[in-house]
Amino acid sequence: MKRVFFILWLFVLLFFCSEVWSITGLGIGIRGGVIQNYENDNLNLIPTQDQDWLKEMPVVGVHLKIGTLRIIHLEASLEYAWKEKEIVLGNSTRADFSINDLSLNGTAKYMFSFPVLKPYIGAGVGIHKLVYEISNEVYSVYIPDDQNRVGFHGVGGLLLSFPAFPLDILAEVRYTSIQTKNEPTRYITLLAGLTFNLP
Repeated sequence: MKRVFFILWLFVLLFFCSEVWSITGLGIGIRGGVIQNYENDNLNLIPTQDQDWLKEMPVVGVHLKIGTLRIIHLEASLEYAWKEKEIVLGNSTRADFSINDLSLNGTAKYMFSFPVLKPYIGAGVGIHKLVYEISNEVYSVYIPDDQNRVGFHGVGGLLLSFPAFPLDILAEVRYTSIQTKNEPTRYITLLAGLTFNLP
């Protein structure tokens, strides 16, 4: 599956660096926020006393913005989310249960044309590398095995953009559905970020 990430990154670089896109507005930025209400039925068998521990999960990332038209922006982002919890196994052994989600996402955003504060909606697709691990000092077990899954998302947000200033501020809400076994993994992400517009 490493080939999938390599091929996708190569496609993104070739796609965005072609002459067609060289006349458009480019921007690079950082983002961070929280994932809320992470729902994955595969995790129901994990023995945790606190059933609400996945209500929030931190997420950080970087993004590349392509302003193709005044009202349509394309965005590629690389994001990482994680969470860890101490659990007690059946033999009273304590272990750490960790969740890691590394995703490469592509999103198309429709920008409503206002001078400074621009609301937007959009949709996109991503590839998620999900790792669920139970470990202690003796062993490490992956439940389920490492898996790369396709995810779909819808977004809505606000972009604060000043014409004479190269920095944009964004606030975004995103709903994600990852196509995991049995039932999809679903969650909501609250994001804030900064984009530096390249000259």
